Amino acid sequence: MKRVREPLRSAIQPDKQGAKRHYGSHPYFTKRAWNVVQTYIEHFTSPGDTILDPFGGSGVTAVESLVLRRKAIYVDVSEWACFLARQTAIAPVDLSSLQDAFRYMEGKFRPFMEDLESSSNDQLKERPIADWFPKDVSLPSNADVRTVEELFTPRMLHALARLRSLIMDTQDEVTRDLMLLAFSSTLARINKTFLSAANRAESRGGSAIFSIYRYKVAKKPIELPIWDQFSKRFHRLLEAKKETNHLIDDFYEEGDTARFQHGSCTQLLDFIEPDSVDYIYTDPPYGGHIAYLDLSTMWAAWLGMEPSKEDRSEEVIEGGELRKSRDDYHRLLHSSLSQMCEVLKSGAWLSIVFAHRDTAYWNMLVDSCGAAGFQYKNTVVQPVGVVWSMHKKKNPLRVLSGELVLNFQKPRPLARSRAPQKPIDLVRICSEKTIIELAGATTEDVHHALIPALLEAKLLDEFSKSCGDITPLLKRLFDFEDGRWHLKDGQPLSASIPEKDLARYYVTRFLQMCEQDGHEPTETEVYEYLHSAHPDGRLCPIEKRTIQTVLQRVGHSEDGQHWRLGRHKQRQFVLSV
Repeated sequence: MKRVREPLRSAIQPDKQGAKRHYGSHPYFTKRAWNVVQTYIEHFTSPGDTILDPFGGSGVTAVESLVLRRKAIYVDVSEWACFLARQTAIAPVDLSSLQDAFRYMEGKFRPFMEDLESSSNDQLKERPIADWFPKDVSLPSNADVRTVEELFTPRMLHALARLRSLIMDTQDEVTRDLMLLAFSSTLARINKTFLSAANRAESRGGSAIFSIYRYKVAKKPIELPIWDQFSKRFHRLLEAKKETNHLIDDFYEEGDTARFQHGSCTQLLDFIEPDSVDYIYTDPPYGGHIAYLDLSTMWAAWLGMEPSKEDRSEEVIEGGELRKSRDDYHRLLHSSLSQMCEVLKSGAWLSIVFAHRDTAYWNMLVDSCGAAGFQYKNTVVQPVGVVWSMHKKKNPLRVLSGELVLNFQKPRPLARSRAPQKPIDLVRICSEKTIIELAGATTEDVHHALIPALLEAKLLDEFSKSCGDITPLLKRLFDFEDGRWHLKDGQPLSASIPEKDLARYYVTRFLQMCEQDGHEPTETEVYEYLHSAHPDGRLCPIEKRTIQTVLQRVGHSEDGQHWRLGRHKQRQFVLSV
C-alpha cells in the first residue's frame, strides 16, 4: 500500500544550468528547471510508477522521470517538440559512432563551405541550391517576412541545405536523428532573427523568436560561421548524451518505459488506459501567451514535421493563426483536464505550472480542474530567478517574481479554503505565519505567501486595487529590522500557531538580538524572554526541556551555558493558507 502523500508547500531553488541534458542542448520557448521537476516527481511517486506530461514541450518531465526510474508518457501536439524530447531522452547511445559521423560530415562539408565563402550573397542568390530546403512554407502572419526561406541569407540557405543533406544520408537511424537534433539547435542561431553576437552570453541566445515570441528580422542580420555553430551544438549534444547514458542507461525502452506520443491532450484515452497514470506534472499554454505551433514553423519546415490542420485545431491556445477565441481556449483546456482525470489513478496527484499575469486564468484553471473532477489542494510560489522586472516592482501584489505550481488530487470535488471575512485579516495571518516559519521574513517572502492565499480566496484583484503596496500595512503590524519583518513583542497573534513553532521563532529572534549586542545569553535568560515577549504568558507553560531542544536546534554553545545563534542554513518556505 502506498503511503499517504501531502502536497509540497516549499519552494525549490531552481538549477537550470545544472543538467547538460537540458541546458544548452536545444533552445525551447519554455523549459522548466530540471531539479524542480525532479523534486515533484520524487515526492509524489515511487520507482516504477508512470508519469504523464500531456503538454510535453521540450521533455523535461519525461526525461527526469526516466532518470528517477519512473515510466514516462510524453504527449504533445507538435511533432517537432516530440522529436526534440525523444532525442533528449534516448539512451544508451553509441558515442563513438556519433563522433565518427560528425568527422565524416566535417570532411564533406568544409570544402563546400570554403567555396561558399568565396562568393558574395548577391552572387549566391543567382546560384541554384542543389540540395533540398523548405520552399513556400508560410510563416505566421505577424512575422516580418512571408516564408521560411526568407529568414535566411543565400549563403545560409546553401550551407544549411547541404548540411541537412549530409545528415539525411546517414544510415544509422539513431545517429541520423541525433545529428538532426544538433542541426535543429543550429537553426536557432543561423537565421536573420538573430540579433547580435558581440558581448552576449552564449546562454542568452539572441533570437527574437525566443525573446519576443515573433519572427522579427534583425535590421543588420549577422552571419555566424555555420560549421562552427553546428560543431558547438554537436559537442553540447555529445555531453548531454554522456549524461543520459550514465543516468538513464538501459532503463530507456521505447514503447514501455518511454512513450513519446505526437498527439492531442484532448484525446488521451485514445492511447492511454483509464486509471493507469500515477502522477501528472505539466505546464500548459496560457491563452495567447506563446503560440507554440506558430513559433515552431521554421524548425518544423526544415525537419519535415509541419503541423497538420488537425494539430492546429487541437492546440490549446487563444489566438494564433486560427484566431481561436478565449471560449475556444477554455473548451480545449477543459477537455484536456477531463482526459487527464480519466487516465489518472484515484488518489493520485496533478501538478500544474502556472505562469501568467492575468489572475482570471488562475481562477479559470482552478474552476476547470474542479469541473473535471480534481480536488484543489494548494498553490506554491516557485522562483525562477533573482531579477525583478519593472512591472513586478510597480505592481508587487499583481505580478509574481516567479511562477506558481498548483497541486490537485483525484477524485474529490473542488474544495476551496474559507477566507477570513476581511482581506486585512488574511494579510495578517499570512504574514505572521511566514515571519514565524522563516524567523523573520522579507517583503518578497510575504508576497509569496500572500498572493496564492488571495488568489484562492478570489480577493487578489480587489485587494491589489485598494492596497497596491502592503508595506505601510506591514509597518503597522510588525517590526522591520535588517531587511526583515518581525513580530512585535507583546502583540497578540491572529493566526493559530503550534507552540513549538512559536518557541522556535522567539528563541531564534532573541539570539539574533543578543548577537547584535555581542551578548551570549544563558538558558535562563532565553526562558525569561519567552515569558515576556508574548502577552499573557502564553509561552510560559512550555517546559524547559522543550526550550533546550529548540536551543540545540537553532543555537550553538561552546561551554554548555551560554548560547549564540547557529549557522544553520534556513530552508525556503512558501506558506499555504
